[in-house]
Amino acid sequence: GPIEGPVKGLQSILVNKTPLTDTDGNPVIHGVTAVWRAGEQEQTPPEGFESSGAETGLGVEVTKAKPVTRTITSANIDRLRVTFGVQSLVETTSKGDRNPASVRLLIQLQRNGNWVTEKDVTINGKTTSQFLASVILDNLPPRPFNIRMVRETADSTTDQLQNKTLWSSYTEIIDVKQCYPNTAIVGLQVDAEQFGGQQMTVNYHIRGRIIQVPSNYDPEKRTYSGIWDGSLKPAYSNNPAWCLWDMLTHPRYGMGKRL
Repeated sequence: GPIEGPVKGLQSILVNKTPLTDTDGNPVIHGVTAVWRAGEQEQTPPEGFESSGAETGLGVEVTKAKPVTRTITSANIDRLRVTFGVQSLVETTSKGDRNPASVRLLIQLQRNGNWVTEKDVTINGKTTSQFLASVILDNLPPRPFNIRMVRETADSTTDQLQNKTLWSSYTEIIDVKQCYPNTAIVGLQVDAEQFGGQQMTVNYHIRGRIIQVPSNYDPEKRTYSGIWDGSLKPAYSNNPAWCLWDMLTHPRYGMGKRL
């Protein structure tokens, strides 16, 4: 960074190929919060993302007969992010048709010796590849404590139903404000329920880095006006000549300190 950012604001952020807003700025997808930072040297932390996490990979299968338990010992964490999902999720009929399926999982914490369900999650849909989702657990018990994942749906006993579930990882989160200097970032908070547990894709239509261009140059029209006085101005441009100039002269990421 810094970059110019989304071409048309929230309309340039697409979830499952659908823009967040229409051309008049009205929400098309509800339950989505988006914040972005252009990548300035001094920028404020993105609201709603003031945390840092250490992820522990598991990759262990969760079956109806064998819940998976782990012990959390870190004293200073504020929250846990639990990531889980399915290896595939599809039911094939005798005629070869592939239909959606569903699985139900419980995420439990041990409080005062008893297992308490914190999250009751059902994954619905159809996918032939791995799909992962995450939930956040607040109000954690005193450390150390146990956490486990329980599968409520019966395990498949036939190749026609593919619904293996796994606990992919957990992330220990500590609240800390980070501003990510010189880094352009976007943060999205999405209400996954409105997508019915379906896998989501996110795409962005953005204008990239703000670079130095001649003061008499119009980067939108790629035209020059009058006589150039030798000065430069900051602007977004995809003109190859001025992009090359930026890479050759910029002192931070280019060759500016070597020329």
